[in-house]
Amino acid sequence: MKKTLFMLFCLLCSIGAMAQKKTITGVVTDATGEAVIGASIVETGTTNGTVTDLDGNFTLSVANDGSIRVSFVGYQTQTLSVKGKSTFKIALKEDSEMLQEVVVTGYGGKQLRTKVTNSISKVKEETLKQGLYSNPAQALSGAVAGLSVSQTSGNPGAAPTLVLRGGTNFDGSGSPLILVDGQVRGSLSDINPADIESMEVLKDAGATAIYGARANDGVVLVTTKRGKEGSTRVELSAKLGWNYVHNSYNFMNARDYSYWMRTGYMNAYTGDMKHPDGSAVQGWSSLTGLTGATPYG
Repeated sequence: MKKTLFMLFCLLCSIGAMAQKKTITGVVTDATGEAVIGASIVETGTTNGTVTDLDGNFTLSVANDGSIRVSFVGYQTQTLSVKGKSTFKIALKEDSEMLQEVVVTGYGGKQLRTKVTNSISKVKEETLKQGLYSNPAQALSGAVAGLSVSQTSGNPGAAPTLVLRGGTNFDGSGSPLILVDGQVRGSLSDINPADIESMEVLKDAGATAIYGARANDGVVLVTTKRGKEGSTRVELSAKLGWNYVHNSYNFMNARDYSYWMRTGYMNAYTGDMKHPDGSAVQGWSSLTGLTGATPYG
C-alpha cells in the first residue's frame, strides 16, 4: 500500500512539473522582413536558450509565466513575456549606436570590433560626405593608415590607384580586392558615394585565409545603403567639379620650333670627335638625313 501511494505521489509531482513548462516557437526577422540567422533566444534569468536557424526559426521549452530575451549584434535587444502565448513573430530593430562598433567581414556576417583580432579600418558614411568625390576611393585617402591613394590620370572620374600591402599581388595589379555587398568588383569608379553606408579595409594577411590569393594586397569591403523602417525621405545632392592644368606650358609656333631645333643641332657639332668605330661624329648628320639637305647652307 505504501509503495502504491509513493508511486502515485511521484506521478502527480511529475505531472505538476510538466504543467509548469511549455514549448514555444517563432521566427526572428529584421525591419525589412529578412530572416535573422543566429539570433540568441534565452529564457530570462536562466541559461536555457537557443539560436535561430537559417530561416530565422526557433523552438524553446520555457516556463509558463516566464519571459525570453532576444538579441543579435547590431540590433536592439527585446524582452518578451511568454505567458498565454506559444507562437512569436519577432522583428528586431537596428541599434544605431551599436552599429558604430560593428564591422562587416567575410567571416560570415557582422562582428563586434572588439572581438575582431585582424587589422580592420572602417570608413563611416560621415567621412564620405565631408568632401567632393567623384570616386569613393578618393575618400579613403588619409582615412586609412597604410593605404596609399594616388590619382595617376587626369581624366575626370578616373579611378585612383590603391596600394595597401605592396605593389604586386596574384593578378599583378597591385591593388586590393574590392567587394561590394559580397560581390567582387574591378574598381569603385562606377559606385555613387552617396549610396555607400560604410567601407571596411582588411589590411593584414589574415584576409588571404578568407578570400585566397586575390586578397594578397588587402580587401576593401563596401556596404551599400538599404531600406529602413520609418517615414519616406527624399534627399537631393548636386555637386560640380572639374579638372584643369594649374600651370600650362607656352608652346612655340612652327617657325620658332624650327629655329631652336637648328640651333640645338649647331651647338651639338662635335668637330673632329669620332665614334668608337673610328667614324666621324657630326651633329647635323641626322637632320640632313631627315630633310635631304644641309640645314646650315
